[in-house]
Amino acid sequence: MTRRAAVLAAGILAALVAALIPLPGAGANGVPQLVKLTYLEGISNFGPRNAEGVLEFSFSEAYARVDVKNLPPVEGYVYEGWLTGGTAAPFRVGTIRTGADGIGVLDTRLQGLTSYDYRLFVVAARPAGAPEDQLPATISIAGRFTVISDDGSSPGDVRPGTLPDTGEAPGPTTIERAARALFTMLAVGGIAFVALRITFARRNSA
Repeated sequence: MTRRAAVLAAGILAALVAALIPLPGAGANGVPQLVKLTYLEGISNFGPRNAEGVLEFSFSEAYARVDVKNLPPVEGYVYEGWLTGGTAAPFRVGTIRTGADGIGVLDTRLQGLTSYDYRLFVVAARPAGAPEDQLPATISIAGRFTVISDDGSSPGDVRPGTLPDTGEAPGPTTIERAARALFTMLAVGGIAFVALRITFARRNSA
């Protein structure tokens, strides 16, 4: 192999490796946090005591998922998920609709979040006619959590320096990166082929 051919081959390999490396910001920021939800003494005052659930959320990724069980619907009430327990005003995450079997799911984005100062998640039961912008006094299951500090001194979710932009375009998928790598390799390979043909043509004409 000539020196020029070796250089071109190295260029193809470098382009392939660069195309497969994830772009900055394409990966997830922070670690999703899991919070066990139970009937907490001093907090809970509504619904069955054997109700329970799990909250999975990430402030960095601006999402929350709540799974509950043993929480059947009650006529005249609607279950809601709320972030509270800090200096910030309570934040309504969304409505949790449960079936007759007591199982319910809420999967949503944390849109409109203006603070991270929360230490408690509650499943509240809103009575008909109650103001929708206020945390109901009737609380079912709940769970406490600690958000990681800026210096990383506490376990849990990473608190980003700025609030999440829920409208941010997602990064490229693995398939998209592979396709980009293939096109890059073909383009560089085509250039290398043309360069080699020119080199051999010059040698033959010499």
